[in-house]
Amino acid sequence: MENRTIFLAYLVVWCPYVLAVHFWAHRKRLNLGGVIVSHALPSVVAIVMTYIFLIAGGATVAQFVAGSETGKNLWYLWGFLWPILLFGSATSAFISLVWTIVSCITQSHRKWVFINIAAVMMSVFAFFTVAANFPDA
Repeated sequence: MENRTIFLAYLVVWCPYVLAVHFWAHRKRLNLGGVIVSHALPSVVAIVMTYIFLIAGGATVAQFVAGSETGKNLWYLWGFLWPILLFGSATSAFISLVWTIVSCITQSHRKWVFINIAAVMMSVFAFFTVAANFPDA
């Protein structure tokens, strides 16, 4: 994996992000379902990339895994998931941004501002992390 630095930085930021969001939601007595939805896509990106690149030993460049059938399968899997995760993280960032604006404007949703801003930042970070790990032949 060529862009291991940005991925590891993403994991280092993602772990405290999930804990902080749940702590804030518990403190402000927010709906747990909404909190889970707010960090769903950044969590999916972290879990999928952790499995493919850290646990299974996949690579973003096909030549790096040319001698391994498992490596090729992981590269194909990443090539399939890459556009889905890229589009999903961009969509998540946009929806979180809209929800942040709504929660800033309406009085009843002001408790959600911290979670929404964090969701926007993590979705953008997820977008750049996925984009930096473009599957290359």
